[in-house]
Amino acid sequence: MERETKQRKAIFRVLEEQGRPLTVEEIHRHGREYVPRLGLTTVYRSVRAMIRSGILLGLQYPGQPVRYEAPSRSEHIHFICNACGKLYDLPSSHKEKSMDLPPGFVVEGEELIVFGRCADCAGIREG
Repeated sequence: MERETKQRKAIFRVLEEQGRPLTVEEIHRHGREYVPRLGLTTVYRSVRAMIRSGILLGLQYPGQPVRYEAPSRSEHIHFICNACGKLYDLPSSHKEKSMDLPPGFVVEGEELIVFGRCADCAGIREG
């Protein structure tokens, strides 16, 4: 079991507070609010260890940097903003649809990605 350091606590706190998957650079930038001397190399090393321990998951989409999030207990889809490049978790009401698979194929999961512009980039504000 990996030990829980102040750096790893800061990383997890940042991911929880931001509420969306983040790149290592975003984790580093926000993490320095809690650990001012947090180094980028430390973030990379900690994220790798947290992935090995199952505390974090890496998300990789074509043309996008790898982002990290805590495993979710609820089904969700990902939204990528084409303007700012941020990745968001959205609740999912999407149910697995029947697919015509070749004989012997077994579905073990699926990933739905939605693209567009987030509310900030679209100029839409709540309220």
